Amino acid sequence: MNPPAVIAFTETAALYAVMIEDLPGARRIVGDMLPGERAQLAQQLDQLRELLGPRCDRCDALTRIGTSVLTGPLSPKRQFLCRDCNAAHTLASAT
Repeated sequence: MNPPAVIAFTETAALYAVMIEDLPGARRIVGDMLPGERAQLAQQLDQLRELLGPRCDRCDALTRIGTSVLTGPLSPKRQFLCRDCNAAHTLASAT
């Protein structure tokens, strides 16, 4: 079987290794990178995380992009909650 073309770049090879759960391989790939390359990869991954959307403030699952709820009826503080935590929050607020 031919390896996928995604491994042509060191950064995507590391990500691919993580995707196929080859953590020792991913560690080896990242360990072979220069410090500046690792820093650039970390910055790119942070940007990707932002594109994926915010994480739930209660369970850390991904939430829908652009959705947040007020923590209380008179509170200006907002929380990002996933569908399940929002349902539990709504039920708790109703009682």
